Amino acid sequence: MVWETKRIAEECGFTGKFYLTSEQNEPVIQSETKGLEIVYPILEHPSRKFKSKENIKYTRTLKIKWGLVALFDLLNSFLILANPTRKIVKKFSSEEKTRAIEIMEQTDAVFMKGGGLLQTYGGLASTYSMYFWVYPLLLAHKLGKPVYIMPNSFGPFEGPFVKEIAKLALRKCKVVTTRETFSQKMLEDQLGISVENHADLAFELPKSNIDRNALYRKFDLPDDRKIVALTMRPYRFPHSPNPEKAYLNFKHEMAEFIDWIYENGYMPVIVEHTLAVNAHENDGACIRDVVAMLDKNRYRIISDSTYNCEDLKCIYSFFQYIVGTRFHSMIFSFGSNVPGIAISYTGNKSTGIMHDMELDDYVMDINDVTAESLKRKFTMLVKNEKDVRQKILNYRKFAVESRVELKEKMKSEKGIL
Repeated sequence: MVWETKRIAEECGFTGKFYLTSEQNEPVIQSETKGLEIVYPILEHPSRKFKSKENIKYTRTLKIKWGLVALFDLLNSFLILANPTRKIVKKFSSEEKTRAIEIMEQTDAVFMKGGGLLQTYGGLASTYSMYFWVYPLLLAHKLGKPVYIMPNSFGPFEGPFVKEIAKLALRKCKVVTTRETFSQKMLEDQLGISVENHADLAFELPKSNIDRNALYRKFDLPDDRKIVALTMRPYRFPHSPNPEKAYLNFKHEMAEFIDWIYENGYMPVIVEHTLAVNAHENDGACIRDVVAMLDKNRYRIISDSTYNCEDLKCIYSFFQYIVGTRFHSMIFSFGSNVPGIAISYTGNKSTGIMHDMELDDYVMDINDVTAESLKRKFTMLVKNEKDVRQKILNYRKFAVESRVELKEKMKSEKGIL
């Protein structure tokens, strides 16, 4: 999404250097090859002080430690928002933080990439979470920098002062766009902010030119079976009375479904879609547990850290179906008219986009996942494949038109139309 944000910004006349804000140790080499310079965030995540890579669950002690760090960060961030004290903070900050502040002071525009944004689910921590996410926007406003929010999913907005903070950050932006109508309505009804709705930028992400036959040889994919791609991720099941058990059940159900896929003449191919330092964001952590329950001859795994998003979009185009927890794996597949089932785990993105595509019957909440429910939906998908493909095609036409309209909106706000 960062790449597509940069591409559309350039198409709208924004030139010069582009900077990507990224936490330390995150995999950013691919983005650097796309001409993005990396800068550390001015307001960093409190986990930097008490690291927990295996963060499928957080202990109470760890949360308390992070809370103390967040309190110090909050006070420091207030000083940066004010011009007189910002100069003082820069004198006593690290070289990396000083550089980040100076880049923000000198920049011509700030872009918030497309994707999922501003989601809180209650509790005191949600107040700081919202402030943490919108802080770059608040600083940009203080510095008089124009802010452009690319198509995002927003909400829910649960927690003390969450709506007030979100509204404060969003109302001064030059452009705010959603990527599905559920979020559009939520912003209008709960924050009183009227926004335009546009397709997720990933629908128009270019594909690379990976050779199909070479890929099939590399990962031992059969030509005599239809391929069903699957993506899955670790998940904390925060609303479950027993999150650890819920996550274990999810993995068992996915394994049973994958075995059923093979039994019915397909080849399940599990794609490691997202790589990350932390276990909670690294798909491999979940995949390893699931395939440990399976016969190694009854599935394939595609895992290659050199693949970028354009490569993955090309790879998904070679397959016949997808069952995706990572929703961008769904969007990449839809870009080649590959039908599928989405597993929704947070916010409005999966349910909202599938609703806008008129594919509500082919999305399910991760808390409701069972092998039997997946079997029923997959059987229905195959039966109605022609109709599903037509709905995907219809939405892809909207995505093309939507991108043009978004560019016109951005150019208008920039004053070049």
